[in-house]
Amino acid sequence: MCGLLPVLNLSAWVQALAILPLSKKQISFILHFILAVYLLLTCCQNQGWKIERNFRYTKDGGIDGRVTIAGRLYLIQAKHYRGYINRKHIHDFNQVIQRQEAAGGFFIHTGRTSELSKELLREYQISLISGQRLVGFVLGQRLRVLANNSCYDR
Repeated sequence: MCGLLPVLNLSAWVQALAILPLSKKQISFILHFILAVYLLLTCCQNQGWKIERNFRYTKDGGIDGRVTIAGRLYLIQAKHYRGYINRKHIHDFNQVIQRQEAAGGFFIHTGRTSELSKELLREYQISLISGQRLVGFVLGQRLRVLANNSCYDR
């Protein structure tokens, strides 16, 4: 995997979640998501990219992290889908990229990507990391970001 994860203060998260009126299933889902985003950002760091972690993952403005590559800021959006990705999420992510004047973004997801969604990602010049590319990324495969913000496996 992409290296050992640094110590994460899960007990602080669990204590914070314990005071909310959430079911055990909801708490488990939230912790699972936090760990997944933490792992993805650690993989970005192992690519040699400078990372900026969020202090929270709810009401985060649609951004799960930030990376700096060759002095340029890129935003990260991580999504868990059971089926096809929602194109509105791509559109919303692009608006955040524009508002924050970032060079581009990485849309990372576990679902399926339709051809229309792929076209929208290309139009917005957002890099897609999913499927085998996501597996390779987590296993440490190097990605190269091109001037048009697309990325490919090295």
